[in-house]
Amino acid sequence: MKFRTPGLSYKDPGPYGQPDPRTGNRKIRCSVFMLLFFISCFYSQIANGQDAPIYRKLTLEDVYKLTILNSYQLKITEKNLLNAKQQVEISKLERLPALSSDLSYGYLSNADSWSPFFSDHRTSLIPHHFTAFSVQASQVVFKGGEIENTIKKSALREQVASLADEKNVEDVKLLVSAKYLDIYRLISQQKIYENNILLTQKRLKNVLTMQKQGMVTQNDVLRTDLTISDFQLALRRTRNDIVILNKQLNVVTGLPDSVLLVPDSLLLTKDHQEKRMADYLKLAENSNQDLKISAVNNRIAETNIKLLGSDRLPQVFLYARSNIQRPFTSVVPAIDIYSNIWQAGIGLHYNISSNYQARKKIRSGEIELQLARDRQTLEQQNLGVGINAAFIKYNEAKEDLLTLTKDLRSAEENYRVVEKKYFNQLALLTDMIDATNTKIESELKVTTAQINVVYTYCQLLHITGTL
Repeated sequence: MKFRTPGLSYKDPGPYGQPDPRTGNRKIRCSVFMLLFFISCFYSQIANGQDAPIYRKLTLEDVYKLTILNSYQLKITEKNLLNAKQQVEISKLERLPALSSDLSYGYLSNADSWSPFFSDHRTSLIPHHFTAFSVQASQVVFKGGEIENTIKKSALREQVASLADEKNVEDVKLLVSAKYLDIYRLISQQKIYENNILLTQKRLKNVLTMQKQGMVTQNDVLRTDLTISDFQLALRRTRNDIVILNKQLNVVTGLPDSVLLVPDSLLLTKDHQEKRMADYLKLAENSNQDLKISAVNNRIAETNIKLLGSDRLPQVFLYARSNIQRPFTSVVPAIDIYSNIWQAGIGLHYNISSNYQARKKIRSGEIELQLARDRQTLEQQNLGVGINAAFIKYNEAKEDLLTLTKDLRSAEENYRVVEKKYFNQLALLTDMIDATNTKIESELKVTTAQINVVYTYCQLLHITGTL
């Protein structure tokens, strides 16, 4: 018989008088669940902390500095420049004397000799262990100017590598300028879409109020909803484009992926140091890297002709050598002793075949020189055409900005008038939508025009080599 104490809860024991095991299992499950929950919360907080965006305000000059420090494209060209400098040092080694030594150890057989008709054969005993050690030194005194011209050619190639490095810096600067300005433009577009979404949502509230009063139909409500939806779609695409461009810029500048660029708000208000067309042409003649490379290539071709002509001249050198040998085999029978012979003097080497080979090689070098000069002329022509086009486009961008700014004022005034008429039942919803689209299109055009002025100015500086 079971008795229950009044006021106390009663739990039925198991069949053997023990507590119900299901209660313990529930406690274990609850404990495991809570543990997993806390672990998941902990790691989610860590993940959120790692992926949390970091907004960083950078000017265009800051981006240039980061790019020069961290761009792998520039690091590759720097390695090419270091290699070119090393080639100059290698060329200078030809001025130093050449030193060499030889050490050999081997086995010598006996010497066999025969009479003129091989009727008599004799064998002379020779010590079988052979040891020889020699040292040679030589110094070129004259080689037709080949050594100096080789050093000069290497130094000119170093200049080309240095100019190529400067050109790559200019190219990368223009690249990051485009990314930076695109982000600036998209952020401005994002603000435009956000502002117009707020205005349209506000107008939707007024339309709903007018619908309740029977002043507009459901069609007006639906059209306004569609307008908001279109703005939100454009806003989402703009934000995605910002993320994509920001990632590309972070790769070039070496910034973490979590960093989001905040462009300099004063960028569009900065004054540009404008010059005349003739001033830009003169500046490009002194600063454009491609033009400088063409001039250096001319000098390389001229030096190469001198190198080819050096084959016609003799080579004069000083030399000295010493040789220690065992056994002494200059006498018969050979003597097992060490002998040393040394010599020093002056040598002359002349390649006779150069009289008919060098002429054709020099002719080929002259053709290369003329080709280099033609390339320089072509580079000058292309530079003039490029500066003319960049100068015209820059002034065109400034004029477009003035025109589009006036159009924006007209679009804003038109929007204000049409909106007032619409709420006074003097205009249709289609007129309101057209005015809204015209206003947004004008705002976007002005933003693009402002960015285009800065970018065309960067292009003008880039082509002159002074970005």
